[in-house]
Amino acid sequence: MPTARILLAFLTVGFLAACGKGTPITSGTATPAPTPTPGVTSQYKIPTASSYPAGIALGSDDNLWFTEFKASKIGQLNLAGQISEDVTPSHDSTPNGIASGPGPSLNLWFTETKLAKIAQITTSGPPYTEYTFPDTAARPVGVALGADGNMWVTDTGTNSVWRIQQLKKKPFVKFTQFRLTGNAKPLSITNGPDGALWFTESGTNAIGRLPVSGKPLTEYPVKTPRSLPMGIAPGTDNALWFIEQHAKQLARIAVTGQITAEYSLGAQAMTPDQLVQGIDGNFYFTDTKANKIGQFFYRSHSVLYYAVPTANSAPTALTLGSDSEVYFVETLGNKIAQFRYFNV
Repeated sequence: MPTARILLAFLTVGFLAACGKGTPITSGTATPAPTPTPGVTSQYKIPTASSYPAGIALGSDDNLWFTEFKASKIGQLNLAGQISEDVTPSHDSTPNGIASGPGPSLNLWFTETKLAKIAQITTSGPPYTEYTFPDTAARPVGVALGADGNMWVTDTGTNSVWRIQQLKKKPFVKFTQFRLTGNAKPLSITNGPDGALWFTESGTNAIGRLPVSGKPLTEYPVKTPRSLPMGIAPGTDNALWFIEQHAKQLARIAVTGQITAEYSLGAQAMTPDQLVQGIDGNFYFTDTKANKIGQFFYRSHSVLYYAVPTANSAPTALTLGSDSEVYFVETLGNKIAQFRYFNV
């Protein structure tokens, strides 16, 4: 699942608690039933105050794992609706993007932006293992598992994408750097339907594509100038979809690199951020400043918005849970929330 919200960009640009009650999370892939009125149905308060949750990912254990940027912790929301936290080994590590890793370990991997490190934690918890990037100027942000079984990371510090390969003996990982054009500032990254890595370049207004072989690296300009591409996610239509934050649009790019459409996200859009495709085929996205979850209908291209109950919560990263509902972080609200869009 695509990385979740990139808190570095958010800072630059700009017990169970709920709407009623927090609820346990259903395990297993759900089948959509007649759609109820969508909305935020549960909010789970993070025990550490002002932790600034940044990224979120579904683990192989069916639990939701998230990073706490300011608290330097990794949190876990389990199927009972309970949150546990573990402190990272390094102080002030600013954990950011997070993604599930390859088998057989299926560990969670996360970036430590300020320290130029990437780390992993097992689904049973600590110990952590941290690895330092060869270039200390690195500022790793987004992370994704590639089709080659390696982890791939965006780096705003050196304007690069890195491949991290696990080795069986010391130094246990191998870093390979792929430099981008100019001040690319790559943020979100995901594994595309063509098996390549796709990522947004917020600094050069482009979408990047990098095969797992490392070449050729291709950067495709976005049609709308200064659009500020942010979140990116694969669609079931064999294409990639991405948010244009400044342009307040959702765009589609084919695996050939052709941007085939740009759709307005409507008058309510303020700072659309990250997105994911639901099992109903529609796209769901966070709008940080509007404090809402957006629903983009794949067939009609219309948009609906739903308010987050916590005022000024700054919803950012999101992912699908084991129940296929949408889960997202409230970076300022200090919560993990559930957005239901179908009956289970």
